[in-house]
Amino acid sequence: MEPSALRVLLVCFLLFTSSIHGEESNKSKFRDREATDDALGYPHLDEDALLNTRCPRNLELRWQTEVSSSVYATPLIADINSDGKLDIVVPSFVHYLEVLEGSDGDKMPGWPAFHQSTVHASPLLYDIDKDGVREIALATYNGEVLFFRVSGYMMTDKLEVPRRRVKKNWYVGLDLDPVDRSHPDVHDDQLVMEASEKKSESHTTGITHQNTPETDPLISTSTENSHPANASSETEKKLNENQMEPIIKLPLHVDNSSLGARSNGTDKAESGTSNAHNGTNTVDKGTNNAENRTNTGRRLLEDDNSKGSQEGGSESKENDHENVHAATVENDEGLEADADSSFELFRDSDELTDEYSYDYNDYVDESMWGDEEWTEGQHEKLEDYVNIDSHILCTPVIADIDNDGVAEMIVAVSYFFDNEYYDNPEHLKELGDIDVGKYVASSIVVFNLDTKLVKWTRELDLSTNTANYRAYIYSSPSVVDLDGDGNLDILVGTSFGLFYVLDHHGNIREKFPLEMAEIQGAVVAADINDDGKIELVTTDVHGNVAAWTSQGKEIWERNLKSLIPQGPTVGDVDGDGHTDIVVPTLSGNIYVLSGKDGSIVRPYPYRTHGRVMNQVLLVDLSKRGEKSKGLTLVTTSFDGYLYLIDGPTSCADVVDIGETSYSMVLADNVDGGDDLDLIVSTMNGNVFCFSTPVPHHPLKAWRSSNQGRNNVVNRYNREGVYVTPSSRSFRDEEGKSFWVEFEIVDKYRFPSGSQAPYNVTTTLLVPGNYQGERRIKQSQIFDRPGNYRVKLPTVGVRTTGTVLVEIVDKNGLYFSDDFSLTFHMHYYKLLKWLLVLPMLGMFCVLVILRPQEAMPLPSFSRNTDL
Repeated sequence: MEPSALRVLLVCFLLFTSSIHGEESNKSKFRDREATDDALGYPHLDEDALLNTRCPRNLELRWQTEVSSSVYATPLIADINSDGKLDIVVPSFVHYLEVLEGSDGDKMPGWPAFHQSTVHASPLLYDIDKDGVREIALATYNGEVLFFRVSGYMMTDKLEVPRRRVKKNWYVGLDLDPVDRSHPDVHDDQLVMEASEKKSESHTTGITHQNTPETDPLISTSTENSHPANASSETEKKLNENQMEPIIKLPLHVDNSSLGARSNGTDKAESGTSNAHNGTNTVDKGTNNAENRTNTGRRLLEDDNSKGSQEGGSESKENDHENVHAATVENDEGLEADADSSFELFRDSDELTDEYSYDYNDYVDESMWGDEEWTEGQHEKLEDYVNIDSHILCTPVIADIDNDGVAEMIVAVSYFFDNEYYDNPEHLKELGDIDVGKYVASSIVVFNLDTKLVKWTRELDLSTNTANYRAYIYSSPSVVDLDGDGNLDILVGTSFGLFYVLDHHGNIREKFPLEMAEIQGAVVAADINDDGKIELVTTDVHGNVAAWTSQGKEIWERNLKSLIPQGPTVGDVDGDGHTDIVVPTLSGNIYVLSGKDGSIVRPYPYRTHGRVMNQVLLVDLSKRGEKSKGLTLVTTSFDGYLYLIDGPTSCADVVDIGETSYSMVLADNVDGGDDLDLIVSTMNGNVFCFSTPVPHHPLKAWRSSNQGRNNVVNRYNREGVYVTPSSRSFRDEEGKSFWVEFEIVDKYRFPSGSQAPYNVTTTLLVPGNYQGERRIKQSQIFDRPGNYRVKLPTVGVRTTGTVLVEIVDKNGLYFSDDFSLTFHMHYYKLLKWLLVLPMLGMFCVLVILRPQEAMPLPSFSRNTDL
């Protein structure tokens, strides 16, 4: 062979090998990752094996109450009327806010309270009118925050979120997803693959678009201008045929009274939707891999054997059952004479007497229901701009973020036009000639709670309703001091796939936002690796769990191969002295990850038989005299069971409640005993109270999903504050002052040290006819944990009161405890002593002054011997 030919072959060989090497080097080691567990069937449910547990927790049903509608948002446990008894504030999904008495589950007089909207947020407590009584704040779907008095009366004071103004043609010339997602901040191969497919299709078709100026900073900085690739062909994977559970159909559009995702009740991903056909469940895997969109429509709960599900069955299934006789109510045979005569009443309707002939309108006045449904306010007519309706899909946070002494309410707002509302031509006509599906946006809105006005607004994402990533916010914001300046930063993740950190002025901090897949769970701020510093934990629908420093640097990340619908909870699950992270997933797996490196703690994951859609409760269920050995995981699953999973061994006890739940299980002593109770609320509108044989401790209580502000960490034997039993007992105070004793606990960070200093604020709320300051407040700073006492003044009127003890550590983490008492309520008990004491005194005087020797009584008889 000639030398020239050899050189040509050598050059070709080198080019070929270099191209192969280049392809291998560019291939990400995470490319093979997919959220595949959601496409797998749930395991066969062996009820006998599940109920015959080896580690019983001995739960007893204390009471059960049905509320007006489904409960998607987590309730609130609080003593709302200062009577020393805990109540459960339940935000039912449609129109009503309800309050149940913790002792027996009865509805409190004056409740439920009516409103015109639906609810996806948990209730909060705040004294909005400064009268010494904390009102119940409730954020509604229609962009309002309502306040209810303890009597059930809805106040006229409310917060209204303004609409967001965007350019009418903002989307013209832009890609459906204008953000470059080929370089996410987590190693998500699915995101990279979708971005690569979109980019390759753009090069193949030669489609290019010219960006138009945009006010939204995210869209103006986007680098991808091509239309996304079409979703891959949808494939159906057959699940376990023995699994028979209700299906949840998720419409593709946003509806009013909808959007329950998260703890609020919207099933947040079409990827998790189970399509049941004649009792066989299937999962739309193509939707999971290509759509990745949060479904915000109202869930329609249907039985597997319902007509709709049978009509959707496959033809092969129908053919298999062609010759099977189905039981029906049809009868081709004639009726007997007596039976036939019983129908004569309905055959000759013209001859009915006046007793049966009535007009519906004579008895029902349809106008009486005119104010039940919400009506949007008038839209401002603008030629080049559109004002998008505001909606609240998550719970706000109340905190003094700028340290000015005035509390603010931080609201994560989603803006869109509700499809169900604007299906009405009259409502749609008001908007003019626009496509309502082109406007979806999100913002953080901060209210000054003294003036009840908007303090500032930070606009975040903007998208259309048909994009793969849409600009909703389903998770509550978190607030924490990341830089130690004394002001609180705001952390929030959006379904647009971005994780933001804002300062107290609303400015986005450097290196943020970080990019992930769609974020539906709340961002967690906690010390997860026991170094004494705050880390940030985010999760997304691709199953990614990522831990970040406060500066946005990745510490570790883990892919769990399943959609994560809720934010994690944090605590020492297995009792080894190291912090763990508990993550629920749509596949039914409950993972426990090491806070240090994200590795899976064995023997987890624990496998339930249905999806887990709520935040997992971590609580110490050690019995009296028993040494604490880790925590217990308490949650519900869509298989209809309440799970109590032992942390170190993953041995589970279950309770068959027969219902599904989106809200977190809460814990406290609600019935007035000395044990710990569990509160479970369900989609069927039932609220259960289960008692446990576990002794109650204030730090074991979990009264709300975020424990007051931003804390999703188990507090018992970790960090927190509680009022000692001698001080928190319900009593009547007299005199000029009284003492409040509390203990600051901070014992888990060894050897990193405590989180001192602790800024402690003790507040006495005084309602009623007291003429002085209704909020008597004292602030102190303590340098170490321990027991402390604070003296508070006793008011000089007959009234009730609430003492609120709050601490904030050096990282801005918030802990609180409160109790109720009365002042001079039992003064009437002194009246009997005012009557009895003088009589007793006179009797004592007579006894003391009586003669010492016996003397004859004087006689007035004339017959006397002298």
